[in-house]
Amino acid sequence: MQFKRPIYMKGLLLIIAISSFSIVYGQKSNDTLSYASTTIIVPDGCSAKSQYEVIDCYGFSAQWLYLKQEMIDQGLDKQLFSQLDQQFQGSKKSVLNFKSQNQDFEGFQYKMKNGTTRILGLGKVNGQWLILNLGFQKGPKKNNDLSEFEKNFIQLEK
Repeated sequence: MQFKRPIYMKGLLLIIAISSFSIVYGQKSNDTLSYASTTIIVPDGCSAKSQYEVIDCYGFSAQWLYLKQEMIDQGLDKQLFSQLDQQFQGSKKSVLNFKSQNQDFEGFQYKMKNGTTRILGLGKVNGQWLILNLGFQKGPKKNNDLSEFEKNFIQLEK
């Protein structure tokens, strides 16, 4: 089988161009997040790493992982919390119950040695189980300490 060089080269160039376009635009920052079927607009000056993660948005970070009911039944949430617990060794850990999108979450607050705070929680939003991992430059003590953006993910019960 013999390829005609001009047609083959045009096809190859088209494939390279499409791949480059996908790479460049696939890495573009998102300006919205998809949080359990809720669209959240990322504030100006911040960028989403993906539709499920925002890093260092004025000292706040949020990541979440969706879980199926079978995973909860098998205790995968407990295994994930245990692994995260190991990463936060040396921090001060306390139980923290909070709400996210007006749904109850159970979790932990970690005061890190560097002064930052991590909050991990498990709950259901819009019928979807998820583990929420929040980071704060300065840990919130009450809802008034939270920005409107942060309140999309956490409302403190205090």
